[in-house]
Amino acid sequence: MIMKRALTILLISFLLLGFNGQSKGQSLINLQKLKIEKQVDSIFQTMVKAAENVDYDKISLGVDDKYNAGFIVNYSYYTKYDSLISILKTNLRSGTKQNISIQNKKITVLSDSIVLLSASGDTHVELSTGQSFNVKFLWSFVYEKINNDWKVIQSHQSRAN
Repeated sequence: MIMKRALTILLISFLLLGFNGQSKGQSLINLQKLKIEKQVDSIFQTMVKAAENVDYDKISLGVDDKYNAGFIVNYSYYTKYDSLISILKTNLRSGTKQNISIQNKKITVLSDSIVLLSASGDTHVELSTGQSFNVKFLWSFVYEKINNDWKVIQSHQSRAN
């Protein structure tokens, strides 16, 4: 009887410790996800600031096109990032300023090296000519951790209706 009771207590203790260890393991995963979300959000905010300043060179530092995954901007598909950025730089107007306001943003961590970011919002654009206009937008980005840095490997940017 004493042996049976001791065995039962030992088994229950083992099971409780095992469940406790699993819950701690799950918390670690959530902590990792939160850390990754913060890292990607920081990169995203840096790129938004660069976009507000129309600094395409700084934006390009956050992109890696090694997969040639494609970039979509307002119904146009670019197989290579270089072709997209070349067109944007050609159309760059000196003195252009943007104010980007993010209304909705969702960061989804798929793994320790792949993250999706979706966002929507409004942009107020002021041209050097004095003209200004507003654009509502929808964005989605795929980030990959490459050489310890988060880089955009694919994006889709469209005007919202």
